[in-house]
Amino acid sequence: MFVLFMCGLRAQSYELVIRLNDQSETTWTDESLRNIYFIDVEDILVVVENESLATHQYNFADINKIYFKNSVNVTELNKDEASFVFPNPANDNIRIFGIENQDVEIFSADGKFILKERYEGKSIDVSSLPQGLYLIKTNGQTLKFNKI
Repeated sequence: MFVLFMCGLRAQSYELVIRLNDQSETTWTDESLRNIYFIDVEDILVVVENESLATHQYNFADINKIYFKNSVNVTELNKDEASFVFPNPANDNIRIFGIENQDVEIFSADGKFILKERYEGKSIDVSSLPQGLYLIKTNGQTLKFNKI
């Protein structure tokens, strides 16, 4: 799942920037941001404010770029360039953002081959898999997801 947990970034101040397709940007500081998560069924990014717990929703199709800024560097998560599994952890189905029309292979954490299929951008049913860590190999990259 494309969930951005904010733990581990507290040692340094940062900002989360969400740039929409119309080039408008919203910036969240580490102090104003409580959590970020996706609603898979609706492809919605939800940002939760820290103190008020107010939520802000962004349609994933409207997002051009998500990136972190801090005083040392910028870490960008561009949906057109970065591949990721969503939701992660997953229960029934997963989607892989950043790839389309490619063969994917799923392996268990111990390297056992599970399945191979052509990924066309739709969900992959993982409901029959036991709980655990899985690896997805596609086009020279390896992605991980947890099945719950």
